[in-house]
Amino acid sequence: MVPVIYQNLCSICGKDLTYREIEKKLCHIKQEPFFSSFFDLREKKLEKLFEVLVGKPRNLQKMWIKRLIKGESFAATAPTGIGKTSFGLVSSIFFATEGKKSYIIMPTTILLQQSVDELKRYGEKLKKCNFFNHGKTPVVIFYHSDMKKTEKEKFQQILKKENYDILLTTSQFLNRNFEKIKHMHFDFIFVDDVDAILKASQNVEKVIYLLGFKKEDEQWRGKQRGIMMVSTATVKKGKATQLFRKLLNFDVGSSFFTIRNIEDIKLDEVNLGVVKDLLRKMGGGGIIYAPDTDTAEEYYLFLKNEFKIGLISAKSRKDYELFENGKLDYLIGTSYYYGTLVRGLDLPHRIRYVVFTGAPVVRVKFEKITPRLLKILAFAFRRNEKVREFLPYLSRIHQYPDKKNQLIKLVEKVPEQEKPEDLVVRKNEIIFPDIRTYLQASGRSSRLTVNGLVKGASFLLEGDRGILDAFTRRARYFNINFKDYHEIDFKKLCLEIDKSRREKAKSQDLIRPALFIVESPTKAKTIAHYFGKPSVKILKNSVFYEVATNNYILLVTASLGHLVDLTHDKEFYGVKVNNEFVPIYTTIKHCQNCKNQFVMDAKKCPKCGSDKILDSRERIDFLRELAYQTEFVIVATDPDAEGEKIAWDIKNLLNGIAEVKRAHFHEVTQKAILSALLNLREVNEEQVKAQLVRRIEDRWIGFVFSRKLWEVFNRRELSTGRVQTPVLGWVIQQEKKFKKKKKVAFVPDLSLYLEGVEEKEIELVIEVLEKREEMKVPFPPYSTDEMLKDSNNILKLNSDKVMRLAQDLFENGLITYHRTDSTFVSDTGLEIAQEYLGPDFKPRDWFFTQSAHECIRPTKPWDKFTLQRMAYEGWFAGRLTPDHFALYDLIFRRFMASQCKEFSVEIHCYRIGYKDRTLTEERIVKAEGKSYQLYRSVRMEKELPAGRNRYTVEIRVLPEGYPFTQADLVRLMKERAIGRPSTYAAVIQKLFARKYVIERKRFIFSTKLGRQVYSYMLDNFAEFVNEERTRKLLEKMDKIEKTECDYKKALEELYKEIKSVIM
Repeated sequence: MVPVIYQNLCSICGKDLTYREIEKKLCHIKQEPFFSSFFDLREKKLEKLFEVLVGKPRNLQKMWIKRLIKGESFAATAPTGIGKTSFGLVSSIFFATEGKKSYIIMPTTILLQQSVDELKRYGEKLKKCNFFNHGKTPVVIFYHSDMKKTEKEKFQQILKKENYDILLTTSQFLNRNFEKIKHMHFDFIFVDDVDAILKASQNVEKVIYLLGFKKEDEQWRGKQRGIMMVSTATVKKGKATQLFRKLLNFDVGSSFFTIRNIEDIKLDEVNLGVVKDLLRKMGGGGIIYAPDTDTAEEYYLFLKNEFKIGLISAKSRKDYELFENGKLDYLIGTSYYYGTLVRGLDLPHRIRYVVFTGAPVVRVKFEKITPRLLKILAFAFRRNEKVREFLPYLSRIHQYPDKKNQLIKLVEKVPEQEKPEDLVVRKNEIIFPDIRTYLQASGRSSRLTVNGLVKGASFLLEGDRGILDAFTRRARYFNINFKDYHEIDFKKLCLEIDKSRREKAKSQDLIRPALFIVESPTKAKTIAHYFGKPSVKILKNSVFYEVATNNYILLVTASLGHLVDLTHDKEFYGVKVNNEFVPIYTTIKHCQNCKNQFVMDAKKCPKCGSDKILDSRERIDFLRELAYQTEFVIVATDPDAEGEKIAWDIKNLLNGIAEVKRAHFHEVTQKAILSALLNLREVNEEQVKAQLVRRIEDRWIGFVFSRKLWEVFNRRELSTGRVQTPVLGWVIQQEKKFKKKKKVAFVPDLSLYLEGVEEKEIELVIEVLEKREEMKVPFPPYSTDEMLKDSNNILKLNSDKVMRLAQDLFENGLITYHRTDSTFVSDTGLEIAQEYLGPDFKPRDWFFTQSAHECIRPTKPWDKFTLQRMAYEGWFAGRLTPDHFALYDLIFRRFMASQCKEFSVEIHCYRIGYKDRTLTEERIVKAEGKSYQLYRSVRMEKELPAGRNRYTVEIRVLPEGYPFTQADLVRLMKERAIGRPSTYAAVIQKLFARKYVIERKRFIFSTKLGRQVYSYMLDNFAEFVNEERTRKLLEKMDKIEKTECDYKKALEELYKEIKSVIM
């Protein structure tokens, strides 16, 4: 292990956490394992009880046990069949053994009776509890509508006396008899089906009341005295559920998961005969979705003579139970999003496939179009020139009623060839594919169970070709690709579907909980929502999202960047030097007032004096708590050296509390994340070693030389570095060229510079030597340096802002990782380009050198206008600004151009004679092709007129060289190999922050202070901060990463070098 010390971060004694303790997972001072700081003996007691009554608890149930013992209320995100009800029942018995009261709320009488029977069986096993409603000292009491009058009376008597430990009722009882129990206090409330509670907002308030809160003057007051455990919701959540988050620190979430293992099949025909044929081929276990109630009833009457089919409607659910029990083979109902068939079914053992007799769509009349919908439509219809004229007004279209009406009329009359491909315009309405309903309904056939994700099939039957094409196009945005009905091997499909339901898990814990750590809250939210509607929980004032994937229940949260940094005041600038080099890390403090970041132990910000300080110690405690709950951690920080270092720190800080693995992905998409989850690896310590050397070098160089600057200039804000100093030198040297002037002659009519001319008019003889056509290969996609260069030149954005915008785009899942020196394009990238470009596509992987990274490219085949449209539709976790769209557009165009066929250029070669001189000039006068349309990689110039003519001449005084722009500095750092994709923008930003340089009209000039600092460094320490030395050090770090150089040796050399300066 790499030697390291974390100052005052031992979870047991609170003192230093050393690498030897990390290796042994044990505090050396107290001789206790790290997990013991979280362990409670009651956990083992509840685990033992569960084992006696049910069997050995699964990992997921162990997590729930830990939460209950800690007194946390939560929504149980879990696959079907994991045993939520059993867990709730056993937990109520556990609390009864501690003299505490529990209230179990069931949705139906049948389930309540089943739970009572289960509790009786548990009682027989324990041989301690009496389970009856008529005894002297009942422990469990229950109430349901089928009880005899005498039983009900006995129940009411016991309830009134509160002589019980466990109360079981239906949600209906809660609603009708709340006044009888409102004064009671419950230590544990288990809601088996939260939907039944959510359907009436007053029920939510009643449950909250029973946990110790009171409502006074429309405000909830009091303190939580009990714990609540609920299932995730299938119905629409109302505002009342916000009380759970406000008072109990959790949101119920939803059982809507987007993880699916489904064959999506389309057929451009829909009629009763087709449906009949399909049911015969697929067999039982089918759900049929009709577009409306009348159609559902018509199909039901036609099919019921041959098939055991039931009809589900808002009025009747009786056939649901018959289907569940196997007495019916099929169900039919409507594809209404909030309907029972779409959201309320969770029967993976019964539902094998679904059939849509018509694509689910949303129809909107033109007169009903809202301003938000109009914005979406404007971007969708952007190919129309007249519609494009309205785009600048969209953000405030509601302020211009006339323009709004004009735009609606325009949209209605847009020609067919200019209409979008993923919606349909008909007469007086617009038809939108309802993919959300399709995902939810088709997902009934592929559910996550204790044995994994079962396979299903979804058949989309749609006779309207326009709607079918729009639907399948829109579905591709969600990674749903339809197969043709006539190409399906039905026998094989049925075998695969049935096999997935028969197979049993080889391990009991096929589905396990895992803490999934990324760097930013936006990224955490984006990832969580890829897998459905997560439940949200707050622990130690920090948020995490709980959501299901194929093999994990993920608790997704953010580290908020680095958790620790080198301390200032220990040993040699934060590194213990003896026989080895041991970095000493401490927590990072953030001032909420001035945004200053520091590592010293201080109650107030050293910069502004504010006491509003956030210490990363709180985040570490939070992560440790969640790691203890899950016992398995996946660190998915950014795929670079900084991300690896964060992962390494997290692994060290959580070692002995949980197993830690690393997930690696270059784009935030569902596909990439699932792939990473299947290919977890260890933290790359060689990459970490290189980062350690880089950070220690930065600290030593920065502190030693910065202190020299402080002494000389008496200014403590000054600093310097190996890369920073040469780059400052380039700025200063280029300024000298700018001050040297030269005269040149310019012919404005021809955009032509001439040498040796001082007259104001001149005669030129122009001869066309050649006209030829060439095919040009487009530029490769962006690497970081090229993106920064173009963004500065084209968008006029500074490097620091571009990197922040790119980080936002990456975290929202829109581009691949943006810190890269690679132009390589993966197969996924090629597929995206092919979908967008069609016949203009020519695949190129741009593979030049071996790299772990990919180019910067879009993750979807969306141009800027489609992206803007999706933003209005609410697709993204973070807010996107015009600058985000501009940068995305640049990345998108460059990438798509790189995958186009070669484009043609017309080149004219001229001989130009004047005075006694001649010169030749080649000009590109014409360029054609999709690639050039997307990204203008060549400069076009005007043709020169052949013949002898006189022209006006301007004598211009020009500098020998212009000051550098940020784009120039990035290019030079790349060319001279003294920077990295992750440092280009940071180096430039540091020069601005230290006031060594300023920017005028995008040109960078040195300040007096900058020139003084550079002169001092050059005169006194030139050998330490020259380009060659810096380049060699960076090469050495690359070698460390490749295990070609010992990092300890590199640090030793660096240490000797720094000591020589101090001496």
